[in-house]
Amino acid sequence: MSKYNNKRLHISAFDFVFAIIFFVLLMGSALFLAECQETKGKFNIEQTKVDFIIEAPSPEQVTEIEARNDVDRVVPYVYKSTDIEGNKKSINSSLYIIESSDDLDYTVFSDSLKLKTTTLTANNPLYVSSDLAKSAGLSLNDTVNITLSENTVEFVISGIYKSDYRNVGGTAIAIMQNDVKAICGENYRYNGAYVCSNDVNSTQSYIETYVGMGDIRSADEFDSDDAYQQYLENRKNKNSTKSTIYISSFIKELEKRYNSRLERDFFISTAFIVIAVIVLLIDLCGKPDKYTKNDVEKDIRNNFTLEQEKQMYGRYNSSGFFLYIIFVCVFVAFSFILGNNLVSINNISALVSTVLFSLIARVSTIGKLNRHFSTVSEKIRKESEGE
Repeated sequence: MSKYNNKRLHISAFDFVFAIIFFVLLMGSALFLAECQETKGKFNIEQTKVDFIIEAPSPEQVTEIEARNDVDRVVPYVYKSTDIEGNKKSINSSLYIIESSDDLDYTVFSDSLKLKTTTLTANNPLYVSSDLAKSAGLSLNDTVNITLSENTVEFVISGIYKSDYRNVGGTAIAIMQNDVKAICGENYRYNGAYVCSNDVNSTQSYIETYVGMGDIRSADEFDSDDAYQQYLENRKNKNSTKSTIYISSFIKELEKRYNSRLERDFFISTAFIVIAVIVLLIDLCGKPDKYTKNDVEKDIRNNFTLEQEKQMYGRYNSSGFFLYIIFVCVFVAFSFILGNNLVSINNISALVSTVLFSLIARVSTIGKLNRHFSTVSEKIRKESEGE
């Protein structure tokens, strides 16, 4: 019996080549998953309570819609296109001003899309979408100055929400209170409203006949009463359905546009994971199998025992396993930096598959070693007896 540990089977440059291929495949999976997640973000509005976004309701129309049994909530807003100065750069964004923070959950900033909120109470809170926060370099509790009607208002970032990517530059929501209310005054007009329904078909029937009256012009803006009456008549016949956003129809349009891309990116991302773990299996099985066929007989003739061979195989498998696990951890971190969820199907698949396939490789190679060692030992014994 040899008193030396057999170390001929060990991690080499050959194994590092396989490990790097494994790592590159995981990185590719992370990139395609990130693209898939970004595309999925365009469907985020589906997770809100909003069913319709209508244009320019009057206060009387808001009251009328709220009184309907098929409507749960109406949240009117004042719209502004404004520059938001962040820590990175200034972003031209869409600002929606609603009347109460209690209504926030019934806008496109639903609780289901909440990423971060603060417990601090701000005089002028501002809630922003994740794409706006990222582009402008904004974090929770940061202060930003926004110009409203030539007046500068200091806001505090009080919440960050997942974006639905409908607005170039992102979305911000402010509350009609304190400085904002002082600037807007008492007679502000609504530019639109979010409508949350409990019976979409009934509400849609009403919406299809709706004509917003919140932006109606006054008689003193016309040269004559006849011109004004003609304007009112034209308003009655106005088709507002083109300017109304039907969330169900909007989602169907997104599905037509992006479903094939989602399926493609998910398939490629998953395929990279599958190929990566196959590479792992080939590496952790292939080299030991080759060693078993070509070198085990030499080890037996050098008086190495089956137990010593198993120890050598175990060290090789364990070293390879830890090498691959390190790359998996780097992949998970990289994937998270790209914006993927830390606990995602790809991360879990990569981790579980690495552990499982390493175990399969260990059991498989040890099994082959046992069989080959027994066969070769018998062969050597017969040769010895024949002498």
